[in-house]
Amino acid sequence: MRILLTNDDGIYSNGIRAAVKALSELGEVYVVAPLFQRSASGRAMTLHRPIRAKRIELPGAKAAYGIDGTPTDCVIFAIARFGDFDLAVSGINLGENLSTEITVSGTASAAIEAATHGIPSIAISLEVEWKKTLGEGEGIDFSVSAYFLKKIARAILENGLPEGVDMLNVNVPSDATEETEITITRLARKRYCPTVEERIDPRGHPYYWIVGKRTTEFEPGTDAYALKVERKVSVTPINIDMTAEVDFRMVMEILNLISSGPEG
Repeated sequence: MRILLTNDDGIYSNGIRAAVKALSELGEVYVVAPLFQRSASGRAMTLHRPIRAKRIELPGAKAAYGIDGTPTDCVIFAIARFGDFDLAVSGINLGENLSTEITVSGTASAAIEAATHGIPSIAISLEVEWKKTLGEGEGIDFSVSAYFLKKIARAILENGLPEGVDMLNVNVPSDATEETEITITRLARKRYCPTVEERIDPRGHPYYWIVGKRTTEFEPGTDAYALKVERKVSVTPINIDMTAEVDFRMVMEILNLISSGPEG
């Protein structure tokens, strides 16, 4: 089995090293990840400058490259360089990736990119304190999240994903043990309420931070409720076809594309 591994925390993250160790027992692991932290990069792709790759020694990996680009760049590079894969994994991410806002996440977006190439994919994230999400995971115990990654990855390699499912978005509580329950969820509607905070620099010029308050109330059955309230491992099946499940005639009527009367 050939497994592609990437992330958005960077190739030097301890989370990706824990993932290599877990996945190398299932097949050949090829790592292509950003050289630097690229959180919240979404599905950004580098088109207006060349990207550069650096060969990295990563124990347990068949090959490893650091890319000075985005997580999406990494997936594209890996497929061009190494060919097809049986499974793609993005993570283990420092910090949870929940709700419809996974489209902002570089972690989830890398898995989405792989899924567009027909590769079954997993995005996996570990809940950690916010202050620790921008480092390399020093002092973070990834052993339990690596255990669940290996368990889920093995199941996909053996059984595939159900029809209509392109990837799984997995979130592991910070206090999880190997006995923690796995629950299948749907995406919460919203995790943050972002706004812009204005500040003034020493020369009197304004500058701005995008900040946001976290939602604290979640609907049962969602990924956020499972992680934050029930303290369970959340597994959300994702279909990358974002077409709404609606009768197209209803949309045509709203857009006045269907006659409402004999003279229409």
